[in-house]
This record gives sequence, structure tokens and C-alpha cells, in this order.
Amino acid sequence: MNYKKSLLFFIFLLAIPLAACSQKETVVEMPKFNQVETGLLNGLDVEKIYGSIDELTQEPRVAGTKSEQNAATFLTNHLEAYGYDVTEQPFTFERYVAPETFSITIEGLKKPLTSAPFQYSVSGDVTGELVDVGKGRQSDYKGIDVVNKIVLARVSDLYFSEMVLYAAEAGAAAILIHFPEEESIDTWSLGEHNDSFIPALALSAEEGAKLVHSLKKSGPVTATVKIEGAVVKTDKSQNIVVTKSPVKKSDDIVIIGAHYDSVDKAPGASDNASGTAVVLELARMYKDIPTDKEIRFLFFGAEEEGLNGSEKYVDTMKKDEIKNTVAMFNLDMVGSAEAGGLAFQTVDGVDNTVTKYAGKAQKKLTGKSTKTDFGDRSDHTPFHEAGIDAALFIYDPVEKWYHSPEDTIEKLSKERLLTVAKIVGTAVLDLTYQSSERQKD
Repeated sequence: MNYKKSLLFFIFLLAIPLAACSQKETVVEMPKFNQVETGLLNGLDVEKIYGSIDELTQEPRVAGTKSEQNAATFLTNHLEAYGYDVTEQPFTFERYVAPETFSITIEGLKKPLTSAPFQYSVSGDVTGELVDVGKGRQSDYKGIDVVNKIVLARVSDLYFSEMVLYAAEAGAAAILIHFPEEESIDTWSLGEHNDSFIPALALSAEEGAKLVHSLKKSGPVTATVKIEGAVVKTDKSQNIVVTKSPVKKSDDIVIIGAHYDSVDKAPGASDNASGTAVVLELARMYKDIPTDKEIRFLFFGAEEEGLNGSEKYVDTMKKDEIKNTVAMFNLDMVGSAEAGGLAFQTVDGVDNTVTKYAGKAQKKLTGKSTKTDFGDRSDHTPFHEAGIDAALFIYDPVEKWYHSPEDTIEKLSKERLLTVAKIVGTAVLDLTYQSSERQKD
């Protein structure tokens, strides 16, 4: 069956006016919900999703660069081909430029240690006594003098930014963070720029353990940390926005969004060509579905530099728009074959409109139910902070090649991509489609 033709047939039905109470009013008979749902589910094309990912991953889509603009053009061209009027929302943001050189040298060792900067590590040239501070928690600094010294901390449940700020608050001049065994040190971020940051570098588990052992056995040593060329500059990006109007007057709004930029040197197949391509496919399918709520499809720029696109969008929303937005579905990293299971994440870890409708759809489609979890590191966060019910859809824990050149299309699962498309598509339909037989229920 050609389900595209079926959906177009639904639109034809909308053109048939039925008898009404007065000549000034006509009643539009909506096709039955289960017919529209079947057309949506069978019409979603995972090959189109995969093809879009292939196009988007030809080069890293770093925020503020020509490659990000190319991705925006790709999205615009497809959305216009689907029949949408596309709005580009430009904005400026601060972009981190990685250091040109960085090193750690330890007094008594002939060779520098192997290290890596975090995204948003700041430049500096620091020499001082090396002090082990355990997990680098705020409480770990009590009774320890670290003023103008270099602290050594191991990865814990803290955000890396918290570890750096706790060290700075205690008076440290730099921090070295050593990782667990078999964990890469090359792909991590401090989240966003902070004027209170001190120079920070990552160490492998092996070298971190050697330093801890040396400090315990031989006592204090002097270390030098150098980071050169790390700067924050002002750049330009853009959000891509399309709106699907309801078939009858309604103030209610449902948002489906994803960020389309990637980190430097990463093709960004999972993060986040996957979410971008699924939202693009949902936009294609919903173009011909009559809904009784407005749907906005948003593609955010510069997420990897600090949720800039989504923050810009929310900042420009009017009070009535915020009040009338009933749900925001955010898709980020929704296709990795080797990540954990599908997660619904909210900023407070509590169920809301998005997770309830998504959970209902998931149960109907798969027989499974996902418990809502905490997560605040993607574009749903600014919407939550504005008072809008919002949730992130992600496979978690994330894959081991997260934010690396190995984030390629070959490592994605078509089945997982389609699963998310169907769950979100069904949930949104349940939220936005009211045919006559549903209104009687």
C-alpha cells in the first residue's frame, strides 16, 4: 500500500463540508485516529532517515563554521521540498578554540606525561607542588592547603566543571583529572566557558595511578602544567524553524527538536545527525496529517558549545507561546547500536506530559515501559527552565566513541532509529489529533 497516498486521501476528506447548525459554520470530519496512526507508522521511512544521516556526516558540523551552515542549508532544502515555509533564526555565541599546545611535566621524570585538554580548558603556565585530593569533591579540600598548587583528582560522579571549580575555589592553580582504566581521555568537555576555570588536563588511569603512588611513597613533587592557545571567540550560528498550523484555531503548541551541530573532528552520526534526521522525517510525515494543535519542528545550532540554539529560541518566545506550549520532545543520540537502552530524561527526573505520552506510545508499540530518569545536558533544558514540559530521548549510557572521530554512520542501528521515530511520532499524534470518535470517548 502507498501510505503517502493514504495520507493525502485524508486531506481530501477534510475538504468535504458536512451539514452544520448554521450556514456560517461547517464541520470538518477528521479521519479515524487508528487510520492516521497506521499511515504514520507505516509511512516512516528508515532509509530516508539513514540517507539524511549519511549526507549530514560527510564532514564535522562544528558550530559557527561553514560546515554547520551547509547542514542548515541541507535541512532548509528538504523542509521546503516537503512544502514548509522555513525560518532561519540567526544568533551569536561564544565558541571555544582548542589549545595549540599542552603538556604536563613532573620534576624527576625525563618525559612529559600523556595528557589531553578538556573542551573549555583555559590557557595557563603553572608550576607548583602536586597534591592528591582524592575525588576532587568540595569536602576533599577541607584541611588541605592547595593554594597556588596543582591538584590531582580522580574521576567520580561529579561533573568535570564542578571538579575544576572546587579546585579553583580552594585556591589551586591547576588541576589534573585521571580517568578509569580503558577510558579515553580525548573526548571530554567542561560544558561551557566559565571565567573562574583554572587550567585543566586529563590523564590516563595508568599515569594517574603512578602519580598517586609516587606521592604516597616519595612525598611532594613539583609539576608544571602548560596550555597555550585556548581562547573563546564570538561566532554566528542559526536555528532552523518550521511550523505546521492546526486545521482549526488552537493556541496549543507541541515542539519536536534536535541539534544538528557536532564537535570538532567528529562526523557526529550518533551525536546528533541521528536525532536531526528523525525529526526531519517526522516533519515529512506530519506535513499531510491534519492536527488540531500547532506543531513546531526545530533544528538547533551550536548545542555543543553550550545549548546556545535552544536558549536563543526560548529567550525569543513570547509569554503566551511559553504558556501554550504543552510539550517539547528533544531527540539527541537516538541511533547508536552499542549505547545503552532507550531513556526518557527530564531535568528533574519526574514524569511530565512528554514522558507520559511517550510511555503510553512505547507500551503500545513494544510492550515495554521506560522509567523516566534525570538528564539535563541537552536542548530540552532551556524549555524546562521556562516552565515547559520537556524531555530528552537518548540511548544511555552513551557509546564509548562519544565525541570522537569514530562516531560514524556504520555504528548506528536502523532498528533503533525507527523505534524512536515511531514512539515520538505516535506520542505527538496522540497529543495533537482529535477525530470525532476520540472526542466521544
